[in-house]
Amino acid sequence: MPDKINLFKFRLIVLLFVSLTTVRAEIEQDAPWQSKDYIKKAFFEIAYKNEYQQKLSKLRRWNKDIKYKVDYFKLPEPFLMAENMIDEQFKDLSDITSLSIAKSDQAVNFKIILTKRVYYDEAIKKYIRSKVKNLATESNCVLLIKHRKYSLTEATVIIPVDHVVKYGLLPACVVEELTQAMGLPNDSDWVKPSVANDKSVLDLLTGLDYLMLKILYDKRLAIGMSVDQSSLIVDEILLDFEKQGLIKNAVEKARKLRVSKQLEG
Repeated sequence: MPDKINLFKFRLIVLLFVSLTTVRAEIEQDAPWQSKDYIKKAFFEIAYKNEYQQKLSKLRRWNKDIKYKVDYFKLPEPFLMAENMIDEQFKDLSDITSLSIAKSDQAVNFKIILTKRVYYDEAIKKYIRSKVKNLATESNCVLLIKHRKYSLTEATVIIPVDHVVKYGLLPACVVEELTQAMGLPNDSDWVKPSVANDKSVLDLLTGLDYLMLKILYDKRLAIGMSVDQSSLIVDEILLDFEKQGLIKNAVEKARKLRVSKQLEG
C-alpha cells in the first residue's frame, strides 16, 4: 500500500512555519542587508557563482517562457500539497520577474519530479545524470539547470517528498530550488537573510531574495554579462530601487507573496 501524507504531517509543517514567523521577522529587521552595497555584493555572490563551482561565471537567466510540469517517479498517488506549493511559488516568481511561467503538458522546459526517498538515487541517475558524487545522500532535494550561452533552457528539480515532509523541509525545497532555477544558483553562508543561506532557518523568500530576483530580471542587464560589465548597471538599478522605496518595502513585499501568506497565515 502506498504511503500517504497524513494530516498529522501537514500540521507539523504548519506549526513549524508559525513558529518561524517571529524568527524571520527578527532576522530581517536586525540584519544590515538593506544597504545598497550589501545587496550588490550578495547579488554577485548568488547570481555569478555556483553551488558546486565557486569561480565567477556570467549572468544567467531565462530568456523565454517557462513551461513546467510535475511528474511522479514511482510515487503512484498525487501529492497535492506539494503540487499546490509549486504552483503558488511559480506564480510568485512570475510576479517578481515578469517572466511568463505556466503549467503545461507541451514543450515542457522545467520538470519537477516527486518521488520517495528509497527511489531518490535512482531518480537522480535517470533525470539529472550529474557528475557530482553522493547527491542522494548529501542532499534533501536537487536541481539541474541547463543553459545555452548563459541563457537558461531547461531545469529539473527532484524532491523525495516522504523525506522532506518528515523533516519539515518541503517548503524549503520548493522555494529554494525553484528560486535558484531562475538564475540564482549559488548558496552562501554569509548572504542573509536569504533562502540561499543553507545555515539559515528561513525557508521563505526574504526581502533580500525579492530584490535579487528583481535585479536579475531587470532589462538593463543582459544575459552573459560579466561582473565588471554589470557592476555600474546594478548600482543604477539599486539607486532606482531606493528612490522607489523598493528596498525599504522589500520585506513587506516578500511577506505578501502567496507561499508566505499560505504558510505564515
